[in-house]
Amino acid sequence: MELVEVKRNEIYCDSHIVAKKFGLKNAYIVDRIKKVIEDIGELRVNGVDPQVMKEEREYRGNKYTAYLMNRDFFSFLVMRFKGKKAIEWQLKFIAAFNAMEKRILSADANATDPQWLGQREQGKIARIEETDVIKDFVDYATVQGSTKAQYYYKHITNATYKALGLMVQSKPKLRDTMDLYEISELLLAERIAKNSIKRYMDLGRHYKDIYTSVKDDLLSFGSGLKIT
Repeated sequence: MELVEVKRNEIYCDSHIVAKKFGLKNAYIVDRIKKVIEDIGELRVNGVDPQVMKEEREYRGNKYTAYLMNRDFFSFLVMRFKGKKAIEWQLKFIAAFNAMEKRILSADANATDPQWLGQREQGKIARIEETDVIKDFVDYATVQGSTKAQYYYKHITNATYKALGLMVQSKPKLRDTMDLYEISELLLAERIAKNSIKRYMDLGRHYKDIYTSVKDDLLSFGSGLKIT
């Protein structure tokens, strides 16, 4: 589960996730949030801009009211929590805010870089070729009795990202934030996945064994890389 998310070009964290990671009840976090709102009022000093907003959400079938906090508001909140575990998660959330901010800046820079755009187009072609083969694999698995073969699009994509040490994110899109080196390695990894799937299907292997072997091939490829 990601610690932060992007909405309206701002980075927020969800009170529900904060409560879970800090080992506190969600009701307690909400109460503390309301107290922070009272204490800071309309504070906007020296670039500090604490923001929080409510949003109705659903998690595993359960509906709840989430308080979405930006980095400044989150900092005001967690300064009130004490103990080693609290400090550990304060640092992890701040690191997540910083990493997401860096990715947003990377996406903006990439969008105007001709070299990056050219490499990205090559990556799109490789992705289409891989998707075509995964479609064949979905049909192959279905014939062999799989009732959920359609999920292999997601499973193989996630296995590729995992092998390269990349974390999936929706906003901004992961591929839009990658640098040239990461794109080139992803391109190679997707070709490996494509070729492995085709080779193992030609051998007539069971679809579950094929998926396991493709993951192993990807992990073997990614083991020598250092994408962070």
